[in-house]
Amino acid sequence: MLARLFRADAPSVHSHVAWEDLPDEALPTPPLLDGLGDTHLQVTTQVPLAQAYFNQGLRLLHLGWGLEARRAFAEAARQDPTLAMAWWGLALARGVGQRFTADRAEAIRKALTLAEGTTDMEQRLVVAASLLADKGPANGRHAFVREMECLIDRFPQEPEPRLLLAGFLLDGYESDGRPGQGQPYAQLLLRDLLRTHPHHAGVHVAWVQAWLPSARPETALESAELLPSLVPAGSPALLAAGRLLLRVGKAVEANRILESAVAADDAYLARESLPLDVAPSADTALRLLSEGCVEVGQYRGAQVWARKLRQRVEASGGQPQAVLFAATTLVAAHLRFGFSRAAAEVPMELGDAATVAEAGLRDAVRLYAKGVCALETGRLGDVERACGSLDALVLTLAEAPRSEGRALCARDVARTVEVAAQELRGTLDARRGDSGRAEAALTRALRLERRLRPVGPALFCRPPRETLARIRMRSGREEKALELALERAGERPGCGHCMLLVAEAHVACECMSEAAHDFAVVLDLWRDADPHLPGLQRARGFAARGHRGRTALRRVPDVASVDTAPVPRGGEAPWTVHGA
Repeated sequence: MLARLFRADAPSVHSHVAWEDLPDEALPTPPLLDGLGDTHLQVTTQVPLAQAYFNQGLRLLHLGWGLEARRAFAEAARQDPTLAMAWWGLALARGVGQRFTADRAEAIRKALTLAEGTTDMEQRLVVAASLLADKGPANGRHAFVREMECLIDRFPQEPEPRLLLAGFLLDGYESDGRPGQGQPYAQLLLRDLLRTHPHHAGVHVAWVQAWLPSARPETALESAELLPSLVPAGSPALLAAGRLLLRVGKAVEANRILESAVAADDAYLARESLPLDVAPSADTALRLLSEGCVEVGQYRGAQVWARKLRQRVEASGGQPQAVLFAATTLVAAHLRFGFSRAAAEVPMELGDAATVAEAGLRDAVRLYAKGVCALETGRLGDVERACGSLDALVLTLAEAPRSEGRALCARDVARTVEVAAQELRGTLDARRGDSGRAEAALTRALRLERRLRPVGPALFCRPPRETLARIRMRSGREEKALELALERAGERPGCGHCMLLVAEAHVACECMSEAAHDFAVVLDLWRDADPHLPGLQRARGFAARGHRGRTALRRVPDVASVDTAPVPRGGEAPWTVHGA
């Protein structure tokens, strides 16, 4: 969709991918693909292959697969050099970032030159795209929207103008939950398209993207479940569907779709013997599979997927940014289950080519994990030094220049590191008995987390909201803790860790019947969890002993010894981690 092509809305795994710097005419010829939907827009050409490749490019554009859409449009232009809409597609698919501004402008200039003699719809689409190419998505926004509205008014039965406008207007949600500018308008357009074109794959992809960042992702559940049958070869669409299913708590269905996204990418690469970094979705799908295992209590499963991701990254050449993407996936899994020593020893060798942002993120992850280790063993001085080092790192990263293209931005890394630093400091203050300072630090971490840009690196620390809720429970503010826990569980209804927090908050508030229900939900969510999880033992202990107040939990140890699956450490022998 246009919003994704003009504005990156997710962290990139690789800082650079094949073909990105190739001119359009040098792109390799793609095969005509099945399994991408049946979108068709008649364009002015006498060459059937040019029409076929244009349709393929349009389908890929709707799926958010910009790189492959560009190949298809380039081949359409090769088949018919006079096809104006092929150059229109190349202008839209060229990629985000200022460094491609000249390429987009040249493509749209050719489209404008060739548009004379084409249909009214084609000419208006080219003119609308020229407004974005000339002024950029921000400055050209109003003019583009007005031109597309005129096009929709003139061709009310044609889905493509409405879908393209909706895709451009999708702007997500602000930190306080309010929709971004144009978001409700886009949702109205898409709702109407679902009614008039219920089998249009691009409409369902856009509908999923429209509701994924909202507080009501279940609105797009039907579309997410339908996409695997509509676009079985479109891994970006499968990735979006899997992500939404994870958000609404359907982990089993999400894992099946995410695995199919990896398989679709592997088939795509094998078909043309392409490099691994060209695959649009496999790396992110593997990370989501690891996160999904975390939510349902499968520590070993989370490590397996994270290990596969690491192997894939290394096989693709081991770009520092990709290495960090894989390493932080494993770090997050270790920390979620309380194994900070394992997190501190995850290998993150970046080499001499690492940028300031990449080196800063690596150092921050190591500092944070070591700080949590020190906290668990009572070395509060070491924790204080880790907090100080993280604060200094934030200042260094915040002063670094902005990056371009897919590369990690140092300022985005600074924001993520600041959240981790405040979460660690809040936990340290709570350990020292200063609940006021702990509350202030964690509240700041929570505010910072809500302002993180989606394009930045994923948060690697423990969730600040959960940390704050646990500290409030210990400091006698049970009702406030319960509010936070319910808010968190509402966002991740399929996460056993979140429901466990809600259950423990209800116990702290002496709401035993509610706690019994919550623990039953935890046991259901964790029905296939690793058997020795401390949280699972607490839930079973409560269920076995009935409503006996807080003592029902005290009889179950807070952290039990757990043997982990072997962690890859450069060929070293497997090792075992035990809880504190």
